[in-house]
Amino acid sequence: MRTIIYLMIIIFFSINCSAKEISFEKSEITIKTQDNKYIFEVEVAKTYEERNFGLMNRKNLEQNHGMVFIYPKPQFVKMWMKNTYIPLDMIFIKENGEIDTIIKMTRPLELKPLGPNTLIKAVLEINGGLTTYLNIKKGDIVISKDIIDQNHAK
Repeated sequence: MRTIIYLMIIIFFSINCSAKEISFEKSEITIKTQDNKYIFEVEVAKTYEERNFGLMNRKNLEQNHGMVFIYPKPQFVKMWMKNTYIPLDMIFIKENGEIDTIIKMTRPLELKPLGPNTLIKAVLEINGGLTTYLNIKKGDIVISKDIIDQNHAK
C-alpha cells in the first residue's frame, strides 16, 4: 500500500512539473524579401528549457505571430512537432541572418527530426503556408536584435 501511495505522489508531481507554463520574452522579427518586408511578433526561446517546450500544446497561432528558437552559437539543429497541434513553416536562419532552409507545412505531432545539415543560429516558426503566401525564400534576410545586429544584415 505504501508503495502505491509513493507511486501516486511521484506521478502527480511529474505531471504537474511537465505541465507548467513557460513565460517567453516577446520581440519583433522582420523578414526582408526581394520585394517586401514582413514583421512578426514572436516569442523568444533562448534557454534549453524554452527551446524544448516551444509551441507545444498550442491550438492556434495568430497570423503575424511566431516563435524564434535562438541558439548560443551556430550548430546543427533538428526540430520536431511533438505535442504541436498546428502546421508550421520552419525557417532555419544562419548567423548572418540569411534564411538557409524553409521546411513548409510541417505535420502536427510528427516526431521525425527536421532540419538542414548546415550550421544554424536560429529557427523561426510561423503558421504553415505563410512562407508560400508571402513569397519568403531561401536567401531572404531575417532582421532581429535577438539573432543578429541589424547593421550586419544585407
